[in-house]
Amino acid sequence: MNIIQIKNLSFKYKDDFVFYRLNFNIKKGEWVSVVGPSSCGKTTLMKLLTGLLFNDSEIIIDNIRLTKEKINLIRQKIGVVFEDVNNQLITETVRGELAFALENLKIKSTQINSRINDIAEKFNIVHLLDSDPHRLSGGEKQKVALASVLITNPKILILDQAFSMIDPIECEEILEQLKEIHQNKNLTIINLTHNLEETFLGDKIVVIHKGDILIQGKTKEMLLEDKVFNRIGIEIPFIVDFSIKLKLYGLIDSIILDMNKLVNVLWK
Repeated sequence: MNIIQIKNLSFKYKDDFVFYRLNFNIKKGEWVSVVGPSSCGKTTLMKLLTGLLFNDSEIIIDNIRLTKEKINLIRQKIGVVFEDVNNQLITETVRGELAFALENLKIKSTQINSRINDIAEKFNIVHLLDSDPHRLSGGEKQKVALASVLITNPKILILDQAFSMIDPIECEEILEQLKEIHQNKNLTIINLTHNLEETFLGDKIVVIHKGDILIQGKTKEMLLEDKVFNRIGIEIPFIVDFSIKLKLYGLIDSIILDMNKLVNVLWK
């Protein structure tokens, strides 16, 4: 079942089209990586899906057509982590940040404390709970923003360049945590990024370029399209490039995205 349907989406700023008759669907519980170069429209897409921008195109979210009248109902289903998290953090402590949305949902205080402890432990921010979120590093802010969104158990999670300030090793750990939540709670994830390493755990990649979908398909199949990514200025991760070369020479059957697994296969 499709949880998001985008039909003939056209949108422009002044006279310049960002999207022109864009069509694609996202299935419930699917992890879709929307990839494209800077200024291809990824953030605009996020704003259209969350009602921060409106036009007359047909967008259906969880069987509800996105309109100004229905936007509050739809926003209850969606959690968003923005690229600029400074606009997302509003309280004086990390603990308050995590509690804020739950208090608005009228969750009991005992349940709030339990949820805060669980999510803080999961994303390794227990030591930050009494800190001022505005004084944290960029990466810490992004982790707090992600935790504050996931604590409400949204049906859909939209990530807009949400890991850009987190170091690669920690980012990999967070993505693993997200994968667990994605599988256990059937969470639909839309990750808007230009970093292909963030796509490895996803189900599908959609490549946007010049207002339309350039290619789309299963993650491992799309990662083989190195010429396409090179053409639009998206950097190919080393392990993908290396795997493609090994596959070309018949040393492996399909690309391998885990370095330890790749080494083990080569040493057999």
